[in-house]
Amino acid sequence: MRSLAALTVIISHSATARGFAPRRGLAPAALRTECRPARAAAPRGAVLGVARGGAGRSIAPAWGALGMAAVLANAIRRVLPVALEPFADGAAALPPQTWAAYAVFVVFMAYVEGYKAFHLKFSPMVVARALTLRDAPPLHAVFAPLYSMGLFHASRKRLCTSWGFLVGIAAVVKLVKSLEYPWRAVVDGGVVAGLSVGAASILYHYGRALGGIDPPADAALP
Repeated sequence: MRSLAALTVIISHSATARGFAPRRGLAPAALRTECRPARAAAPRGAVLGVARGGAGRSIAPAWGALGMAAVLANAIRRVLPVALEPFADGAAALPPQTWAAYAVFVVFMAYVEGYKAFHLKFSPMVVARALTLRDAPPLHAVFAPLYSMGLFHASRKRLCTSWGFLVGIAAVVKLVKSLEYPWRAVVDGGVVAGLSVGAASILYHYGRALGGIDPPADAALP
């Protein structure tokens, strides 16, 4: 579970991928105008792939968005004790420069990972994909958090990004675990800050979606 949450940290930094449908075999403009049948106007408020009108209230979309937030919350629970070690009674006293490094890294991760990566990029994409699950096949609904992360049934770029980092994340987790005190506490303190902002961001975007406001991200569908 911690590896999955760490994967979301790295994936979130590249969540700006935009899906698009290539236009193949286009005829000259005049011919297209004459031959193409008139298309019925879409109902007002309809959005392809990100259904409005309470789509987020269905079980599958809620499982996708809230399940992803739960993954992050569980990761926070697991690393929080290590992050708080310097504050525990009997812990080795840290020099001022180490405390400064701790504080700077926490602020850095809260902004760069939590706000810029999660809130502006990854979290809206998670919620946008979750909202497409209202009429999804059973497999998509069962694995809704993984689907919402873009680990399957996504654009080629989204899939390559998500699964490409899955191979390298094990080494990253192993490296962090090998750090000595207090540097592992410093790193985990930053991770807690970033993931906390990220989990809150998913809840924020999901709450707005319940009110009919689409998340500002592409669902990166195939």
